Amino acid sequence: MRLFGYSPERGAAAGDTMPFYHGGKWHLFFSQPPVGAWEYVERARVSTAYLRSDDLVSWESMPDAFGPGEQGECDGDGIWTGSVIERDGAFHFFYTGYNRQSSSPQTICKAVSTDLLNWEKVADNPLISPDPRWYETVDWRDPFVYRDAESGLYKMLISARLKTGPLFRRGCVAVATSQDLDRWEVGPPLASSMLTHCPECPELFRLGDWWYLVESRYSERMQTVYRVARSPEGPWESRKLDSLDGRRFYAAKSAGDGRRRVSFAWIPFRKHHDPDQHWVWGGELGSPRELVSHRDGTLTCRLLPEVAASYSDEIAYEFSPELGDWQADDGITCFAQGEFAYAFLNGPERDDVLLDMVIEPEANTEAVGVLIEAKGGENLESGYMLSIEPMKGRVLFDRWPSAMDPLWDSLVLNERHGINVAPEIEAPLVERPLAFAPADGRYRVQLLRKGSAVECYVAEQVVASYRVCESSGAAWGLFLQEGVARFRDLAFRR
Repeated sequence: MRLFGYSPERGAAAGDTMPFYHGGKWHLFFSQPPVGAWEYVERARVSTAYLRSDDLVSWESMPDAFGPGEQGECDGDGIWTGSVIERDGAFHFFYTGYNRQSSSPQTICKAVSTDLLNWEKVADNPLISPDPRWYETVDWRDPFVYRDAESGLYKMLISARLKTGPLFRRGCVAVATSQDLDRWEVGPPLASSMLTHCPECPELFRLGDWWYLVESRYSERMQTVYRVARSPEGPWESRKLDSLDGRRFYAAKSAGDGRRRVSFAWIPFRKHHDPDQHWVWGGELGSPRELVSHRDGTLTCRLLPEVAASYSDEIAYEFSPELGDWQADDGITCFAQGEFAYAFLNGPERDDVLLDMVIEPEANTEAVGVLIEAKGGENLESGYMLSIEPMKGRVLFDRWPSAMDPLWDSLVLNERHGINVAPEIEAPLVERPLAFAPADGRYRVQLLRKGSAVECYVAEQVVASYRVCESSGAAWGLFLQEGVARFRDLAFRR
């Protein structure tokens, strides 16, 4: 079983991930809300599911780790995100206990195991509550524990909020320290940058020559972002490409095996799986992706080569030009200076498929890329597109027609064409800056689709994830806007 597009059988969705590498295996714990629970508070009563893999390609569903306690207990309303660490042959699972009736509803708790399968919650839970000297008492969650090599102490990062400051900018990463993983002392925050309401799922790691502080922010663009520093204490700096994906890939956490670091997160559902409903917490897991540190500290993502190689059965397709000057010889070339051109790729279905190719746009090309679910044939009425825009240095995943101002929505889209476009918070749907242009001008595109889940890897540096619920148009196509481009080594595989 591949990870991409997975949601648990025993839960309504896959949520925040807690990866851990040990004994030559990848252990992926993740939150799962109860089946049939779409609304808070019921959806918040999550338990912890467990997957395991030897190779990051094939995953085995394991028995659930553990679930909430009895009503009134510190974790009676949910087992929220945490992290796992090993010491002297024992595994310590630090997690967020949720008790919505308490004045401090979120506390840090622990369970222990000797085999990663059977867990026992410790008797003195909760271990850590918010310290009112620095922090508010509501937000106190998502513990990430690591051993600090310099001090020899164990440190825990906690999502929290300061007591003072701009109301929607008090988010901070609190720090607690311990010598034995049992007794903890809360101190002042590691980072209190006055940038977000409350960071979620923080983690800290070194990759290459840089330290990375990764967190997810729901109050800005619902993204997992990172900051870089030369020291684990900061100061923390931003980069041009400062996030791991768009707003439909959330709460990414990572683990390393000593050779590389791999990140995991989820692609949300819409409520009741209805494309007209709003987004909810939890969905399906995305692919594991490798994090790559560059000389200037920029952090990029790429599809794991072994995951790409697992799509080994090639699927035939038929190239069908619709508009513009297309030539199919050594690859496919399109000439569209000052024009728009598109073609369909007929044959491949939508479920569990990889589209892999290299796009070479010539100088001054405006946009080039992939069409998904294009409806209307020669009229091209609606659909989605993955768009590489070399001159702007960005990648977009967007749809057309886009929502307009209400007047034009009514006069043009609705009354004239009978199209209702539900306005979204995001416009475009996903926008990712390219950290750098490929030196050879070749943009490798690897687009995964399983059901409605879509992941688009471009130039082995940016990823755009989304959910496409429609399946009534042409599943696949190519487009070019104002320029010349070549599409090489194009292949569909399952």
